[in-house]
Amino acid sequence: MTPVGRKRILLAELDDRLALALLARLYEHNRTYDVLLSRTADVTQALLDSERLHVVVIHAHPSKPGDIAQLEAQLRRAGDTRIVALIDAPVDATAAALYAAGADSVRQLGTPIDELADEVLRVSRADTLLEGSLDQVGSADLIQMLCLCRRSLMIRVVTSQERSAVWLHEGEIHHAVSDASSGQSAMSRIVRADNGRFLAIGGATLPMRTIHQDWQHVMLEAAREHDEATQRASQQKKDAPRSSAPPHHSQVRALGKSYRELTELGLQSIKAGDFNKAREYWDAARALGADAPEVAPASVAPVTVIKATPPAGHKRGERAGRR
Repeated sequence: MTPVGRKRILLAELDDRLALALLARLYEHNRTYDVLLSRTADVTQALLDSERLHVVVIHAHPSKPGDIAQLEAQLRRAGDTRIVALIDAPVDATAAALYAAGADSVRQLGTPIDELADEVLRVSRADTLLEGSLDQVGSADLIQMLCLCRRSLMIRVVTSQERSAVWLHEGEIHHAVSDASSGQSAMSRIVRADNGRFLAIGGATLPMRTIHQDWQHVMLEAAREHDEATQRASQQKKDAPRSSAPPHHSQVRALGKSYRELTELGLQSIKAGDFNKAREYWDAARALGADAPEVAPASVAPVTVIKATPPAGHKRGERAGRR
């Protein structure tokens, strides 16, 4: 039985040379860790069933994210365990599916041992700060709340349809993955999640940056794309009513603004938290689209802003949002 305060790391089915080198480096670096080795899938499964683990280091395949998803689901039932996935390919956009599936870190098998050991230890110190059900708070509201709190963390979203992750740094959205997609396209999928569970994990390292605009603009664009997808789906159903009609040209003329002015006013309203006014401006700009030199954006779906102040701090192991 592991003494209180010690953490257990499982090196699962790694090459013998790599496993022994990593074992020696972890022992030298920090003697408060117990490191377990497994050479076969049967031994790995037995350890997963019987031990309380903090980190599992395992060989993964970018083309098989389902293996990581299955491991994450099993570990989640037993506790709060992190996953370091080692791949024999360059860590680039192909790692997005592994991160979305549940990996907390993805590294190359050829990573220097010192660097890999430091990464395993860093991942072991990452705490789950928030955990809860998306039935109680939607992903869009959750992300906005954490952006307003200026937090730096990773948000993991798991629904019955897909798995996703979003990285925040000081309240700005820097990266997002959803299944095999990443960046803004992934955010447009993530904001639709209204079922399943979420986890906000502190101490996560940003794997790459794919989003460079401020978080209000990112959420606005995601909501706009969600609205367009909803409209396309409704048009495919012959008997379905139209989702919403743009304002009449008389209403547009009453605003007395050009297309460019309306879109700018819409963005300013988003930043001010007035989403009803923003939707009015964007609908008006959309109605002018036929006469404007640019393509007018569709009306945005309403997004609720949660007014929140940054929490004073979190106790270790604290959970929030669990009913």
